[in-house]
Amino acid sequence: MATDTPQSIQARILQLGLNDKASITATPYDNRPLSRPSPAPRRQTANLPTTLSNGHDDSHGIGNEPNGIMHNGTLPPPAITRTGQKKIPPPALPPRKQSFQPSPALPPRRPSDVLQRRDSTESISSTISAISMVSNGTNGTTRTNGSRAPSMDAGRKLAPVFDQATLPPLPPKRTPEQVEKRYHDIERSKMGLKATKSTPRVTTVEIKPTPPTLPSRPSQRLQQTPSRRDSVEAVRKLPPEEPPPMPIRSALSFGMNKRDSEHPKEVNESLPKARTATDGPPPVPLSSKPDLSALLATKPKPSLQPLPPSQAISSACLCCRDFSAPDSHAAKFPRESVPSLDWLATQLVSPFTSVTDQARAIFTWLHHNIAYDIVAFCNNAVKPSTPANTLATGLAVCEGYAGLFTAIASKAGLESFVVSGHGKGAGFSPLQSGQPIPAEYSTHAWNAVKIDEGEWKLIDSCWGAGSVCLRDRVYNKRLASRHFTMGNNEFGLRHFPTNKSLFYRTDGRAQISWEEYIVGPLGTARPVRVYEGVAEEEGIAETKVLPSTYHIPVSNLNAIIHFQFETVCGHWDPVSSGSGKPYVYILATHNKDARRGKEFIVFDTDGRTWWLDVEARRLGEKGQTISLFTVETVDGKSGRGIGVEECKSMIGRKAMHFGGLAAWELV
Repeated sequence: MATDTPQSIQARILQLGLNDKASITATPYDNRPLSRPSPAPRRQTANLPTTLSNGHDDSHGIGNEPNGIMHNGTLPPPAITRTGQKKIPPPALPPRKQSFQPSPALPPRRPSDVLQRRDSTESISSTISAISMVSNGTNGTTRTNGSRAPSMDAGRKLAPVFDQATLPPLPPKRTPEQVEKRYHDIERSKMGLKATKSTPRVTTVEIKPTPPTLPSRPSQRLQQTPSRRDSVEAVRKLPPEEPPPMPIRSALSFGMNKRDSEHPKEVNESLPKARTATDGPPPVPLSSKPDLSALLATKPKPSLQPLPPSQAISSACLCCRDFSAPDSHAAKFPRESVPSLDWLATQLVSPFTSVTDQARAIFTWLHHNIAYDIVAFCNNAVKPSTPANTLATGLAVCEGYAGLFTAIASKAGLESFVVSGHGKGAGFSPLQSGQPIPAEYSTHAWNAVKIDEGEWKLIDSCWGAGSVCLRDRVYNKRLASRHFTMGNNEFGLRHFPTNKSLFYRTDGRAQISWEEYIVGPLGTARPVRVYEGVAEEEGIAETKVLPSTYHIPVSNLNAIIHFQFETVCGHWDPVSSGSGKPYVYILATHNKDARRGKEFIVFDTDGRTWWLDVEARRLGEKGQTISLFTVETVDGKSGRGIGVEECKSMIGRKAMHFGGLAAWELV
C-alpha cells in the first residue's frame, strides 16, 4: 500500500496557485458594541396609490423583524449597485423650424363690471385634484398633488336688474262687502256637510241577480205553425176575469123576524152601468141620513156655570199650572241610556202638544241628570263645555246647563237661545254703604225660550236644578220650579243680560240700568232671609215678604212692626197647585214676659194674604233673631188644614213641629 509524503503548508499554497492572488491575514477582535448600519438612500416614489394584494409577498419581513438573518450579531451588507453600467440617454428631439407667421390675437377681455360673481358658500372640487395616497408600509403620511379646476361660472348668465316700475299692477283689493260675502259662502258650503259615524255592524245586503229579459213576442201575422213557445204561452194564460160582485143585500131581507114561509125577494141580476168621470159624484142617500136632533138628545147637556177662576186661567199662569205630566215623563230617561241628543229631544217632547210643556220636560230632565260641578267651581278650574260633553259627563256649571237646554230644545223644534250676563247667585253680596258701583261684568248664563202664545220666557235651568253651599262646598240637588215659572220682571231682579234687548219685561220698560240692577230695590240694605224651598212648596212669593229687609230696628219699643206675606198669584190653590191644605203660620219671638222667654204669635189670613202687627218690645233685644214658621205637625199628625183659632188654643198644650220660612235680625 503506497503512502503519501507529507507536504508543508508552503508547498500546498504553491500547488494551489493562490500565492499571487490573495493573502490571508488575521483580523483582531473588536470589543466595540455593534451598531445598525445606516440605511441606503430611499428613492422618491411617484404619487400613485400602492396596490395591495391579499397574497403573500416574499420581499417583506414578518412582523417588525428586519430583513435577512443575522450572522454572529451582524446584519448582511446592503445591496451593491453596479456602477460599471451606464444609462443610455434618450434620442435628441429634432430641431424646431423657425416660423415667420404672426401669433393669433387673443379674444377681447370682458369688462369686470359686466360679469359679477356672487359669493358662494359651496366648494366645487375637481376630480383631478385632492387625491390623497397612503404609502404602503409607512406610518400613514400622505402627499397630495392637486390643481384647481377651471371656473364653472363661464357660461352662467345673471338675472336682469330689478326694476320695480316694470312690475305688473296688483289686483284690486277686496271690499269689506266682498270679504263678508265670501265668508258667508264658505260657511254655507260647510253647512251642507254632515258628519257620519261608522258602525262596526255592517248589514250584509244580498244582491240577487236580475232575471234575463224575455225576448219580444213575435207578431201573430208571422206565425204560420204553432211552436213550442206558443204552447208555453198558452199554458201561462191568465184565468178569465171574474164578473163584479153582486150588490150587498140587507140582512133584513133574509127573513129576520119574518115567517119561515116568507122568502126574500129576488134581487135584480142586471149589473149597474159603469159611471164615467163626466157623470159627477153619486147622489147622497137621504133616507140613511142620521137625525141630528136625536143624536143631541142622547148627549149630556153642558153646564151653564162658568169654571172656577183657578181652572179658567191656570193654563195662562205658569205659577199655578199643573206640570205633573211633563215632570214625571222627564224622569223616565236617565242620562246613561241616552244614545244621542236627537233621540232624547224626540222622546221628551213627543207626548205633549203644548210648547210650554215641552220646555218644562227639558227643564226637569236637566234637574234629574245633570249635577253642578262644585269641585271645578270652587277650585277655579271651570273649562268651556259643549252639549255633547255635558251629556257625556253629567257635570256642568251655568254655561253647560244653558247650552244643553238650547241644544235639546232646538232639536225638538223649539225656539231657544243662550243669554249671558250677570247673576246674583252664589258668592254675590250686596253693596255696602259708601261702596262705589262696580263696572258691569258677566258671571252667569241662562235661557230664553218661546212658549205658548209666542211669548218669550226667561228660565234658569242651572238654578232650577239645585243650589250651592260655598261654605261647605256642597251641591244640594232640588227641583226649584220657580226659576221656570216666575215672571220676566221678577227674573230681572237677579239676572242682568249683556244684550240689553233681552230683558223681555212686561211692565212697559224695555230695560233697566246697571246701577238700578246692582243696587237693587232695597239699596244697600240686606234683604230678608227666605228659605225658598218652603216658600216655593207653599206658593209664597219671596219678593212679597215684609219686612223686606233683614235687619229690624227695635230701638223704639212702642213701635209697631208689620209682618205680611202672600201667595205668588191671586188664583193659587194649595190643593191643586201645592201639596195640600195650607199650614198655619206663626212668628217666634224673644218676649221676656212670655213663658220661658219664647212667644209664638199666630198670623191672621184670608186664604191669600197673611199679616201680623207686633210691638217692638215683644220681639226681643238687639242681636237676637226672630223666625217665621209653619206648624207642620201637632202631636205627630199633619198640621195642614188647622184653623187659626184652633192653633191658638193648642199652643203650649200640644207638641208641635215647625218648618222655617223666613228670618230677621233685631238691631
